[in-house]
Order: sequence, then C-alpha cells, then structure tokens
Amino acid sequence: MSVTSTISSDITSTTAGLAVLQEFATNVAEVSPETAAKTSEQLQADYRVLQVDMKRVHAQASPGIPCTDADGYANAKDILVAPRGATGIRYQIDEDQARDPNYNPVLATNRCNLNIFWEEADTGDLDDPDVGTATRPYDSKYASDCFARKRYYDNSFGSSVYASYNDACYGDYIVKYDGNATWNYFTVKNMSSCKNYKATRLTSCGHGIQPYYPTSKGTRYWDDWAPTSDSTGDCRSKSVSVSAGPISIGGDYTHCELQKIYKYAEAGKMSSYWKGMRDGTRATQHQVSVRYPQHAGYPHWSHWLNSDACLACVGTH
Repeated sequence: MSVTSTISSDITSTTAGLAVLQEFATNVAEVSPETAAKTSEQLQADYRVLQVDMKRVHAQASPGIPCTDADGYANAKDILVAPRGATGIRYQIDEDQARDPNYNPVLATNRCNLNIFWEEADTGDLDDPDVGTATRPYDSKYASDCFARKRYYDNSFGSSVYASYNDACYGDYIVKYDGNATWNYFTVKNMSSCKNYKATRLTSCGHGIQPYYPTSKGTRYWDDWAPTSDSTGDCRSKSVSVSAGPISIGGDYTHCELQKIYKYAEAGKMSSYWKGMRDGTRATQHQVSVRYPQHAGYPHWSHWLNSDACLACVGTH
C-alpha cells in the first residue's frame, strides 16, 4: 500500500517534525556523520517527516483483522523520516516471516506485521572503465542515505505508547579499475539500529534489500554476501566483509543475542534481523556483493525495514 496524502500527513516543518529530524540525525551519527552534521534547514531540505495513519493502512492491507496484540494494543501510527529522493514508499506484508521456523500462516497477526519499503534515489548511469590501467582497484562510495521508522500503539482505553524505532542506513559502492572488461562489481552495506521506548521491550530489528528494475539493462549475479549464516552469542564485533571482484570491502558491527539471515536466490536480495527481548539498543547489519554487465549502468536498489516491541514485557531484560 503506497504512502500517499490519503493516509499520511507531512509534518516536516512542525515543531514535532523538527524534533524528529534532530533525533534522527543524532541516532545515525555513528554510521552517517555527514547527516548528523547537517543544520536544521539542511535536514528539512533533504528529508520529509511523514505521519502515517496505520489504522487506515491495516484496514486496507488486512481487512477484517483487528491487528491488536494480547493486551489490546494496535499499531496506531508510524512516523517516517524519508529522503526526499526516495520513491515508491509503501507498506507490504513481511515476506521474511514465511522463512521463520515459528511462522504460522493461519495466524492473522502474520498479516499485521507490515514492512516499510522504498527505492533509493536514482544515481544515474555511470560505468567503471572497462580497459586495463596501472591503477590499483579500489572501492568508491557513490550513494548513501538513511531512513527511519517510529512505531506508536494505542490501547482500547485510548492510551498511546511509542514502542520502537528503526534507523536504517545504507552505502553503495563500486569497484573502480577492476581490470574486467565484462563486469562491474558493486556492494551495498545495510545497517539498522533499533531501540524500544520506556515500558516496552525490543523484540526485532530488521533491514532488507532487493534489486529494483525501473528499466532492464542486464542481469546481475551474486558475487558474495555476509554474514553467511545465523549466529547467536554475547555481544561482540562481527564482520560483514565481502569480496567484490579483485578486492575485499570491509565492515563490522556489534552483534548481540541472535541474528537471523535470509539470503534469496535473486542476486542481491537479502535481509538480516536481530531477535531477542531487550531494553535498549540493538543492531543488525549485512552486505551484498553483485556483478553487473559493463555499460549497463548502476544497479538500483529497494530497501525494507521493520522493528517490533513487546508492550507488556516489563521485568524481562
């Protein structure tokens, strides 16, 4: 379901919207210092703050389903911080749920857990040189940005609870001077940081990416991906480095508890989720590497993200 003016309002220039932008800039400072350094005027010029009526979204996406939890709370509204260049902002049913061992297609709640999707701004049609040179290959970032989702719930008594947020960022890279006349090599780093609020507990934090084909210029192929499998354990640094043609492009993040990895057959389609029950901030991160035909331009990407919280789990970690 597309996020249009019918189900959302633009609150960017309001007092509440400006506060959301400042919070957003602070939250992404570690992975996007250039965003954190922007003035209030620059943030307003680069991002929109949208307030979405989730009751109307669920009425259309899940007709006849109340979409409430065991305590009567329903996702009442979302606050989105979207780059002004982002397109195709929409809600869709969480495809990754079907790959979870606990997935039950009979449960109506599976249709209430909607992801927010969007496409990156167009980067144009550029190519890496396809002729050999004496220059050593290196990675060059050609695009990056962040997107945020804050979720609010209401109960049957009209009480509103700010439950969780997901601040998602990405960085797009190309390998320059790879010496290959047939292929270009691209990677995308996908990062999400989530937090619960007050009397809730964070239970999920996810970020996914998939190819987006506004025009078909060539077939992409998997080159590498990381992490390659699920992992559990105490908090520690975890690598998301991948090979991209002749070089390796590094990266790492702080892994805690459980990380679920969903890698698809379609080249470049992958998601990762932190899962647990925590009071505080948790993150997930992954990186994909694909090769793309020379003279086919840069690949286009679509992202999705989600977070969830338990509203009646006070007393747990």
